[in-house]
Amino acid sequence: MTKIYEIGPYRLDAEAAVLTQAGVPVALGSRAVAVLTTLVERSNEYVQKGAIMDAAWPGVVVEESNLAVQISAIRRVLAQAPGGEHWIETLARRGYRFVGPATELRDEGSTHAASEHRRSNLPEPLTSFVGRERELVEIKRLLPGARLVTLVGMGGIGKTRLALQVAAEVLDAYRDGVWLIELASIADPVLVPTAAAQVLGVQQRAGTSMTTVLGEHLRAHQTLLVLDNCEHLADACATLADAILRRASQAMIIATSREPLQVAGEQIYALHSLSLPDRMASADAIGRSEAVQLFVERARRQQPDFDSTGARTSAIAELCIHLDGIPLALELAAARIRSFSVEQILARIDDRFRLLTHGSRAALPRQQTLRATLDWSYDLLAEDERVLLRRLAVFPGSFSLEAASAVASDPTIDGNAVIDALSQLVGRSLVIADTNDSGVRYRLLETTRAYALDKLAEAEDGGALKRRHARYFRNLFECAPDDWERLPDAEWRAQYQPELDNVRAALDWAFGSGGDPAIGVELSGAAGELWYWLALEHEGQQRLEAAVASVGSQTSELDQARLWRWLGEMWAMERPTQAVVAYERAIEFHRRVGDGSVPGHLFVWLGELLTLMGRVEQAVSVLAEAFSALERKGTQKTWGHYFLFSGFVKTMTGDLAAARIDYERGVSLARSTGAERLMLGGLTFLADLAWEAGDLDMAFAGFREAAALIRNRAMTPKGLLGLCLTNLAGIHTERGELDEALAAAREGLPLRKEEGYSWGAFDHLALRAALAGKTASAARLAGYADAAYAAKATPRQANETRARDRLQTLLRETSAPDELERLLAEGATMSEEEAVELALED
Repeated sequence: MTKIYEIGPYRLDAEAAVLTQAGVPVALGSRAVAVLTTLVERSNEYVQKGAIMDAAWPGVVVEESNLAVQISAIRRVLAQAPGGEHWIETLARRGYRFVGPATELRDEGSTHAASEHRRSNLPEPLTSFVGRERELVEIKRLLPGARLVTLVGMGGIGKTRLALQVAAEVLDAYRDGVWLIELASIADPVLVPTAAAQVLGVQQRAGTSMTTVLGEHLRAHQTLLVLDNCEHLADACATLADAILRRASQAMIIATSREPLQVAGEQIYALHSLSLPDRMASADAIGRSEAVQLFVERARRQQPDFDSTGARTSAIAELCIHLDGIPLALELAAARIRSFSVEQILARIDDRFRLLTHGSRAALPRQQTLRATLDWSYDLLAEDERVLLRRLAVFPGSFSLEAASAVASDPTIDGNAVIDALSQLVGRSLVIADTNDSGVRYRLLETTRAYALDKLAEAEDGGALKRRHARYFRNLFECAPDDWERLPDAEWRAQYQPELDNVRAALDWAFGSGGDPAIGVELSGAAGELWYWLALEHEGQQRLEAAVASVGSQTSELDQARLWRWLGEMWAMERPTQAVVAYERAIEFHRRVGDGSVPGHLFVWLGELLTLMGRVEQAVSVLAEAFSALERKGTQKTWGHYFLFSGFVKTMTGDLAAARIDYERGVSLARSTGAERLMLGGLTFLADLAWEAGDLDMAFAGFREAAALIRNRAMTPKGLLGLCLTNLAGIHTERGELDEALAAAREGLPLRKEEGYSWGAFDHLALRAALAGKTASAARLAGYADAAYAAKATPRQANETRARDRLQTLLRETSAPDELERLLAEGATMSEEEAVELALED
């Protein structure tokens, strides 16, 4: 017998899992209603958290925070009634108690079950409903104010399943029921009103259209219609929906379609993929992603003992990401679990359209394979839309409207036609439009792109398209070097960072078989800032080295200058001697161009590296050239860089007071021009200066401030963060805080290693090992550090020299000369990996 409760102005139907007010569903998800039902059924009793969670999440392990979220949602709704905010009491760390008015209406329950089949033709779900709780709440919130809600999304995204779940949860809110009108198997638009009439039991009347008859029939009915799969009958569905809404004021409609019906008053609700896991998240966090939950639940229907823990967790996450969180794709993949492991499915994902077939035999043919679902959408497109969808597959990630127009247009489809067709593809849920503060960018889901690439290969030669793509991004990045000098870092990143995947694809084509190396060389030099400012130095180094190897007799001096300039930056910390040569070659190529074209900051970079290597006299000479170049053509941003370089030179010559003045001026200019990374580098210079001056507290505060600011950046410069952390380890070591030093080093040293200059931290870590009584390890680390500095042709700076001197004293006091010499020699032969491992031992 169904239990229905009156709670003040609300009515709670426990079986239907719906809370209504004046017959209208309240925006509460099924979980929240289950929580409320558990409390109301035990009114005035404290109910333990575990019991509530067992009732609301049967068979599912969830965190207590989920229960707190649902309680908050319930309280927000109840607070709309007088005193409702006090109806749920909390017993700290134990549970909750419902103390509001609650009356059970037993007389309604006896007829509910018997009559329900006459008020609905909704099918009984055969599988559990996973995820989409936010969508459920939002759609139920929309229903009272929007009489037509259209769920739009690509095929297989779960529109029908969500619409049916919403309809089931609000059934009791509609006096005359909820009715599903399935249209997927109908091909003739004339049959749309007939299909609705058959469901509703309405008879045709001579001389009156079926649409009119339906409108008149529904005029006195309070009902909800679900028009499912409208995309191939969009005009007919729009006509029917408009007629019903105009004639029947109490009728409401949920429609599912791949594009809006475009009816007056239509509320569009775009349905996207299930939430995806973060590859780097913990196993528990991965398991909370909707896509993973759906895959695991369906996999266990195939294999009840399916294990989703341990090493398999990351494979499941990767599979869900590659399948874009598309429910149909996940269900089809899960159906393969009896034949393949997750790892085997993942290994074959590039052939997804052959692998992901044969779902439920009862499903429509287009729902039994992933390709059939996309074929259904593709066949509904106009020819110019098909052409554009194929060509958009050349973009590996997101793209702008301008890029689509330039790359996808040709004599058969001009730029304006591309723009029009792109708008249609967005409306048909085949292209996603992402809007942010920087504007709108478009993208294809990985699955859609794989399908479009297949169609492209079938229909036309992709070589010309890839050439247009590479040329477009080469031209776009021609302005990047000058833009970096004049724009704040955030603006530069917003403009160029989104094109990273496009640059990678263009370079892969240019230097691959059938590509054009000349375009690749030009793009590599122009896009050099991208690798540096996105902290992708290793990838940038590989890309630039490939470009240098492809330089030909027709390559311009400017393009060669750019290549060597950025190779110098990529090599600076790992191979400083080669980096100096690269900078000098870049300067020489610029001089050949003439007209004073050597950028001032190129002299700055060369001078900083020379200073680091102890070649201070040369650095002073380069400093003078930098000053002259910047006087001719310098921005406030590059002047900020100059003053940091000048301060570094003065630090190395022992003029700490003058160095501080220049550092502070450089930081001020960096801040005022939005040069974030430059400003962060300046803060580390100031902290290092305080450390050299013996002010450990100021140095410690400075490095901590810089590290905190770095962590808050959208793109964290790992090497700079590693530098701050290993320097904090050095300060901890000087203070005798050896455990704290090790903790900081364990986070910072791997970051420095990743960026190629871990070697500068080993003096401090060797000293820490010696102070901890690990003399042999300290000696080996000291030997490694000595060898590294010698190989880099770089002297120690003041703080490292001080640590090395103190360490040497300790080692001489605790080790025999022969033994010490042997350990130092052993350390000199260690690999970087071995040195890092040894330094981070307990």
